[in-house]
Amino acid sequence: MALLTANFRSAALAHETAVNIILPEGCPEEDIPTVFLLHGMHGDHSSWVRKTCIERYAAERRLAVVMPDGENSFYADMKYGKKYFTYVSEELVDYVRKILRLSRKRERTFVCGLSMGGYGAFKLAMKKPEQYAAAASLSGCLDIAARLDNCPWQREATAIWGDDFATSVRGSDDDLLMLMRRFDDPALPRPRLYAACGTEDGLYGSNLVFKEAVENTELEFRFEASPGIHNWVFWDRNVVPALDFFLERKLK
Repeated sequence: MALLTANFRSAALAHETAVNIILPEGCPEEDIPTVFLLHGMHGDHSSWVRKTCIERYAAERRLAVVMPDGENSFYADMKYGKKYFTYVSEELVDYVRKILRLSRKRERTFVCGLSMGGYGAFKLAMKKPEQYAAAASLSGCLDIAARLDNCPWQREATAIWGDDFATSVRGSDDDLLMLMRRFDDPALPRPRLYAACGTEDGLYGSNLVFKEAVENTELEFRFEASPGIHNWVFWDRNVVPALDFFLERKLK
């Protein structure tokens, strides 16, 4: 495997940014299956590489892994800030596919994240289901509206969603519980979803709310609960079944 760091100017963000990429070596085809892997709050593009064995896990599965910097944006086009949803879902995908031999096929493109990134992964997959075959959330903030009702990070929430964040998110396209309803349309491609959360995690209840809601839809969803808290021990252990979930379907 090769570990690359690309520094480039993002038009969506209007500044220089960095992305780490794990790339399988010796792949003759220009069709490498790819996981876009998102960090949580207060992390950056280096978090997964520094704190987990993701390089080894990717090598064992012959996967490319793309790890962007999303700051504390919740991977949104922020009300008072930068356009991180546009960056991650459009500009970054196009950029890494141009400079590397990464697959352009939906069935070989996946997104995963932890905490804030778990929310971001599900939002990306449900807003752009034509682009991602599957998504995984590890300890994700999946009931964002309830979290914002008693928000411990009000400054960041205001920058992301505006001064009325506690009411504006509920029922919008930033609310995963609302977003899943769009898949009542049978013509829309449906991403497979995987979530894992520790039973001692403060976001465990949020995951159970999402689980109950998604089971009333046509979306394929798998949930794994196990002892654990909101930390890298849990995420390092549980990213492995998430990657295997992506590869369960035969890649075409």
